[in-house]
Amino acid sequence: MRLLLFALFLLPVLACKQASAGQKSVTLFQDGARVEQELPASGGYLELPLPDGFTPGSLRVKAPGGTVLRVELVPAEQDRRRSGELARLRERRGELQDRMAALTRREEIFSAAAKSQSGKAPRKTKANPDPVVTLQQGTEFALNQMEAVYRSKRKCRLALDAVERELTAASKGVASARIWVTGGKARVSYVVGNVSWSPSYDLRFSGDGVSELLLHAKLPQREKGVQYQVGRGTTAKPGAVETVRGEFPVLARYPLATVAAAGTDPPERFAFAPVEAGLPAGEAALYWKGEYLGSAPFSGGGSTGFSLGR
Repeated sequence: MRLLLFALFLLPVLACKQASAGQKSVTLFQDGARVEQELPASGGYLELPLPDGFTPGSLRVKAPGGTVLRVELVPAEQDRRRSGELARLRERRGELQDRMAALTRREEIFSAAAKSQSGKAPRKTKANPDPVVTLQQGTEFALNQMEAVYRSKRKCRLALDAVERELTAASKGVASARIWVTGGKARVSYVVGNVSWSPSYDLRFSGDGVSELLLHAKLPQREKGVQYQVGRGTTAKPGAVETVRGEFPVLARYPLATVAAAGTDPPERFAFAPVEAGLPAGEAALYWKGEYLGSAPFSGGGSTGFSLGR
């Protein structure tokens, strides 16, 4: 009986491991990314963990050589993987709330002590020959303690706010998908909204009229063993895509017809014929005769000039 219960517990875990072992490709757009993966379905079942940036309604499932029988989306609150993290965050929140309550009580005590010290009438005695200094020292001590409490409360409040944000993020949305198919594998795809590529440019001026504009795709951190593609469209209207390698691939090169260069040597302001329409805005690096001079925003398609803005 114990072996049976252990096997039933282990089955979903193995399914999760299998779901992370398939071939995977990511197509990056400027407004998000589409993830595609082919996964083994042991016994016709698998569990697919979904990332935090998963876009609701974007999941698609096929069963090559078979049929998709059922797909069940598991909310974050009901997901086994998330339950441990949520419990940890709630415990941490409780600890911080207790800490905040204790600090508030300390603040009240030292505030009352400071008022008591400042309200006392100085009375000279044999044990206290200089009562004014004694009262000042007592008041300063209470105020210093209050200042320390304020600093601690500020740090505690920041930590509590951070935990609240983590809790909100961890408990929202869909955490995983349970998939039943006939056949031994499933092909899934979905969109994430928190991963994308960013346009970045090189403006290379040679000084002899031969100039070039390079469009790079600045990619997020790459996952090992995953094929990456870049599309200039959107997740809704992908358009043509191309496979890229490295973290800063060149997507296109355009000749630049330089009209004028101004400023000190080397120049920092350039005028040129309008660049190709449709290029997105982004950061641009300026090169003069092979030397890097700096970076500045570039407005993209239709631009007729660039300046470092010094």
